[in-house]
Amino acid sequence: MSSKHLGRLYQTLLILLAVQPAVLADSHTDANWFYMVKSRPSEPAREDEYNTWYEDIDIPDVLAVPGFVRARRAIARDSTEVLPTDATYVAFYDIDTVDIDKSIIDLYVAARKMNQLGRLTDVLKVVEANYYRLLKLGEPRGQPETRAGTTYIFTQKILCCRDPSARSEFLSWYGAALEPAVIETLGATRSQLYELYRIMEVVALTPEEAPHFLIVLEVTSDSAANLVARFAAFLAELDGADNYAGGDRTVYEVISEASSQ
Repeated sequence: MSSKHLGRLYQTLLILLAVQPAVLADSHTDANWFYMVKSRPSEPAREDEYNTWYEDIDIPDVLAVPGFVRARRAIARDSTEVLPTDATYVAFYDIDTVDIDKSIIDLYVAARKMNQLGRLTDVLKVVEANYYRLLKLGEPRGQPETRAGTTYIFTQKILCCRDPSARSEFLSWYGAALEPAVIETLGATRSQLYELYRIMEVVALTPEEAPHFLIVLEVTSDSAANLVARFAAFLAELDGADNYAGGDRTVYEVISEASSQ
């Protein structure tokens, strides 16, 4: 988390903390909140320095914040769109809390302490940072987990369903049609649906471009090369899919994992 990112985060907090109340968590084995931070090295030549800082300093400091229970870092392997400003890396944080607003503030306070201790860096360029709330539509689904192959995390943004009736329709379609299809077609070991809670890294988006939902699939495979194409192909043929606008989709290869336990 760079000093520049810290300043923007503080300004965003002042504006967004009053947007909506926190949603209470319950005693589910899954963390109730999800923080997704896309980033890249500020300079290509400093990639090793960037990775060392992230693994040795930033991840341990974030996991010391109450509620942040797991951190996974991953690198993009395939995407629907590749631009010079795109993030190469992503950090996924699972947060288990009954007060997400307090957790957001706690992370900001921790970042201030990191800055005072000289633990922040200018090698980090944050591209996007969003908080999401886990939607529990039933029991967690997925194929039996295997240890063979590489672990990939597939993300798909959904840019729709802003009025209550459309939201309910989408959730019903996701639970009845989309989730079973992705598990069967892609062999996902885990499928989770999140709803956007807050955009923490201010980006130039129109309301239509804001990612209202985020689908997160965990897949164990020997290759990620065809995962995005396979998803797009079956989505195009799935009944009801044309009623929902999809945003960018990316396959990330997991490169590290740590927990606060």
